[in-house]
Amino acid sequence: MKGTKILSVLVSAAMLSSTVGMTAFAAENDNTENKTYNYVALGDSIAAGFGLADGELKDDPALVITDELLENPVSGAYPAIFTEYLKELGEERGYEVMGTNLASTAYRAEDIEKTIKTPGYKGEFAASILERFVGEGASEVLVPYHDYYTKYLSAADLVSIQLGGNDIVMSIVPQMVFGDNPILQAAGTSLMLTLFGMDTETAIGGGLKILYENKDNITSDDFIEAAVFMYNVSQMSDQLVDDSASHVKGVVEAVQELNGDADIALVGMFNPYRTEEGSNKIKEEIYDILGRIYAEAAIVAAAGENELTVNGKLTKDFIDGLQDKVNMIYELNVFMLMYKDRTELFEILDMVEKYDDINELKEIAAIMKASNGTPAEEELMEVLLRYDDINELQSAIDIIKKYKDIEELTNLIDILSKYRTASQSAEEEAIAAEIAAPLAMMLAGKNVDPQILRLNEELKVIAEETGATYVDVYNISPEDDFDPHPNANGHKEIAGILYDTMYKIVCGRMSIDAEVAEEESEPEQFIDIRATGDVNGDGKTDVSDVVFILAHITGIRPLTADEQKYADLDGNCIIDFMDMLILSGNINM
Repeated sequence: MKGTKILSVLVSAAMLSSTVGMTAFAAENDNTENKTYNYVALGDSIAAGFGLADGELKDDPALVITDELLENPVSGAYPAIFTEYLKELGEERGYEVMGTNLASTAYRAEDIEKTIKTPGYKGEFAASILERFVGEGASEVLVPYHDYYTKYLSAADLVSIQLGGNDIVMSIVPQMVFGDNPILQAAGTSLMLTLFGMDTETAIGGGLKILYENKDNITSDDFIEAAVFMYNVSQMSDQLVDDSASHVKGVVEAVQELNGDADIALVGMFNPYRTEEGSNKIKEEIYDILGRIYAEAAIVAAAGENELTVNGKLTKDFIDGLQDKVNMIYELNVFMLMYKDRTELFEILDMVEKYDDINELKEIAAIMKASNGTPAEEELMEVLLRYDDINELQSAIDIIKKYKDIEELTNLIDILSKYRTASQSAEEEAIAAEIAAPLAMMLAGKNVDPQILRLNEELKVIAEETGATYVDVYNISPEDDFDPHPNANGHKEIAGILYDTMYKIVCGRMSIDAEVAEEESEPEQFIDIRATGDVNGDGKTDVSDVVFILAHITGIRPLTADEQKYADLDGNCIIDFMDMLILSGNINM
């Protein structure tokens, strides 16, 4: 049947949204300038496109935001690809699109929030990387970030935010790198280098350099503390995920405070190592790195205490010394757990941590005994006075206060005892399997990464609470390398998912103000290459296109984002029965 005049007029107006037709109409019939649509990307090194260009870490174009980078963003990064999709849509609808990538390498959500709110703020971890690998004063390039954020976010129509992963991983690595334990500094540096895509040998070399620079100061106490830290890493996970989600929400709210009119796409996190094979490979590489670091650390500690054989192997005396220290830590820990509700006992530990000499402790013990202290207090003093070095005692107290799980320390002694005369590679493998396992499991996951999955669930809640739109990119194609950044194909996938998810929202902002002809005109005059209504792309509008729309409406076969552009005949970004009626009214049924 033939449509009525009003239907024909509607479909004629809708046909103007085809790429060529709309461009021609805007040029010939609209004397006003194109409307503008501004997209801004916030995120960390993933969104920045770090690692897509070849070269050293300090030469990567995505390392820091500059005016030059804003003018020429990393083209393979998903924000740039998504911007090109938006520009195509903008051409169809008479809008000039500008995309700005403000993703900041080595920034956590916490850092992004502070940068938005605080002039001159520099992301702590990013600053440390620049100072360490580029040179003194290099972090000053981070100071203008606040101005960039304020300028572009204030004018944004759409802001994509992909953050959270760094708040988990980069909250652990800084504890290692910037603490005062040289073994953890070495291990943390090696891990940091791997997170930025460095090869295993380069990563190991970075850590070993720190070990050798500190070889005169490393002791068995440092080794024990580092081992306990690693044993307890996995126990930090849940709290880190909660903190990460909280910081991401803080970023969303900071953007909304700056620009309450912007649409927000909250992009979830992905895990490129979802297969068991991929996870195992990641763990093996972590073992290769940390195993060698810890094996070398044991040698360095033993050398500092003159407990090596002529062949550079640990002596039995060194192992026995470690065993004694571990036993004393374990004994003190058991005692404190027994009296965990006695605050006065923990006050004694706080007091001891301020002493400079073990004799101060002996004086307090004598005073306490003379003044009839409680049995528990006197027993604690007996345990403490088994130490003859105040630094060693303070180290033990610090371990007990900071870590929940120290029972596994006995495994460390067993490993060192078993492999003290074995080959270096056997020792590395054994130490890595025991000490590095918690961190390997945390970074790689087991088939799926439970932290990322839990974080994504929290991000969905945040999106609902703040009015943002959650974009699920978890299931992009897995990769087989260690670099946690997506490859070129992964960026394309993320851009496509982001576009599909945000299409209706973006389209709603890019409203079409087309002048409708007063007299009926044939829709065919607007058809050029592919017209609106040619849903299946076969070069004509007929009943098969109506069937495509009906299948979409009923959920039988959803239209792709590209097909939806040609099915949206009334230009309202919603594919519904009105579109089907308009199309069916203008073709011969």
